Amino acid sequence: MLRRHCLTLLAGFAAACGTKREPRFDYGEPKQRYQLRGKVLRLRPEARIASIDHEKIEGWMEAMTMEFPVPRPEDFAKLREGATIRATVNVNDLNYWLTDVVVE
Repeated sequence: MLRRHCLTLLAGFAAACGTKREPRFDYGEPKQRYQLRGKVLRLRPEARIASIDHEKIEGWMEAMTMEFPVPRPEDFAKLREGATIRATVNVNDLNYWLTDVVVE
């Protein structure tokens, strides 16, 4: 009986681990938009996050390296490590994310 329960738990755990989850982006409408230019350093496809070494973003922040969520799969698919990009940074309260990605 105990063995059956253990096997059932293991099967459930394996099924849960094998399930691929789509990242959720519930940011609402952006309150502000800024233009970004930078170099893609790293990509985290499981969360659709790109680490970007960006130039100064006029009106928002100085040049630095940051991680940006990229909610749209079609935008994330354009990114490659080492690529120089332009994109729109959307800002809503404490959330920020990239759209309109263009590889230069």
